[in-house]
Amino acid sequence: MNNVDLALVKSDSKTYTLTIKNDGVAVDISGWSLYFTVKNSFEDLDVNAIITKNVVFPANASSIAGIGYLPLTSIDTDVALGNYKYDMKLIDNSTSRQTFLRGKYNIIPTARLS
Repeated sequence: MNNVDLALVKSDSKTYTLTIKNDGVAVDISGWSLYFTVKNSFEDLDVNAIITKNVVFPANASSIAGIGYLPLTSIDTDVALGNYKYDMKLIDNSTSRQTFLRGKYNIIPTARLS
């Protein structure tokens, strides 16, 4: 698992591009699920999450090449400013679960409010 800290301006849209490999070789992620969760603390219950986003990767050329996308809308990120914790978890077609990325997730202010 990798630890990577991320930051995003409140109410901004953002699409994260993920490349999934095993021993340097792209993995076909068609039909796999990605769970993205942001919380005040890793120990918080899921129902108390600040942001949750679940994506099922389609059967297309990108997924076959191990490339997936996590789109966050301005509605997803319209949350209180703060320093949170996040993780990303993959569930493959055999229901094997793996948390592969986690860290701090900072929602920061914008200079322009409109």
